[in-house]
Amino acid sequence: MWVTGIGAVTPGGWSVEESWSAVSAGKSCISQVDRFTTFSSSSRVAGMVPGREAVLPEHSLSLEYGVHAARQALERSGLAAVDTAIVANHGERRLPAESASGRVTGVSDIASEVGKVAGASSYSAPYGACAGSAQAIGTAAKLIRSGRAQTALAGGCDALVTPFDFFSFSSLYVMSTRECPPEEASCPFDVRRDGFVLAEGAAFLILESEAHARARGAEPLAVLEGFGLRQNAYHMFAPPPDGRGPADAMREALRDARLDPSAIGYINAHGTSTKDNDSSETMAIREVFGAHADVLPVSSNKSQIGHTMGACGAIEAVLSIQSLRSGIIPPTSNLHEPDPACDLDYVPLKPREIAVDHVLSNSFGFGGHSASLIFGRV
Repeated sequence: MWVTGIGAVTPGGWSVEESWSAVSAGKSCISQVDRFTTFSSSSRVAGMVPGREAVLPEHSLSLEYGVHAARQALERSGLAAVDTAIVANHGERRLPAESASGRVTGVSDIASEVGKVAGASSYSAPYGACAGSAQAIGTAAKLIRSGRAQTALAGGCDALVTPFDFFSFSSLYVMSTRECPPEEASCPFDVRRDGFVLAEGAAFLILESEAHARARGAEPLAVLEGFGLRQNAYHMFAPPPDGRGPADAMREALRDARLDPSAIGYINAHGTSTKDNDSSETMAIREVFGAHADVLPVSSNKSQIGHTMGACGAIEAVLSIQSLRSGIIPPTSNLHEPDPACDLDYVPLKPREIAVDHVLSNSFGFGGHSASLIFGRV
């Protein structure tokens, strides 16, 4: 399965190149929230897309980011339209005080509008929580493999740095409230971590069957080799302490790609900077990769851009492809005090130049959703 186009909007910038420049250098894109008033008991930082620090109540940032990233991906691919669009998102909600309707844009509304931009004859809006856009990419690959489509736009967009969603997540005690400079708040695998940093953005991939891409003379950016999906339903918010669901998703992706675990040269971790996720993911990686886990570089892009929720799987897929193409593994920023329970090679603080042939990207979501993607270098 060829990837012939990529597009992204993140707190690092409005393009793949800007986003990759920030992430690969280990530059934090987290800042103080100034769109609305926060409280001392809540988180007070987020990853916001540049230039959108203040927005009108009725404006759908999720749709704006999604359309922008989709257009980038189409332009990069050289296609005018695709057969189908698969778009993950959480929709957008507004408090009644902000909006007369109390609601601005729904999940299917966003998927439909992004699909129209891509000229798709069909669209779908799968839900997999924070694994949603990775699930969208894997689903698109399965459609193409089955012959039901030749081309697809797949990914996701989310913009939940709004009062409704920000304080909803705060009430679950899953976001960082640590007293520190904003740029240090997201610290995956560090003993000081106390929750994720909410962020926003979008990313899309253009997937094509190899035959279709070759026939039109397209150049592949990478090959999507494997996809694994699991739903363990262990808990609404907490990951399984034994790492079973994530481990099963990684195993399935390896089987799908027909690769031995030792072939993976880098893991782009889900790495949320929450106590439970980071230790659970570490355990799952050790279970799947065995002795190879001791020498396998792992890092988290969320240490630079925060947790973009339904968009994170696609954003991290794009950044994984950039790693393959550049031979650079982004660092895990802010990893100054490693947690003994997180004992892998997390590429702390500085990027690493290593040419790898296969990258595995993990995305795990509330409710037990686990998705893993494997990309190969062309």
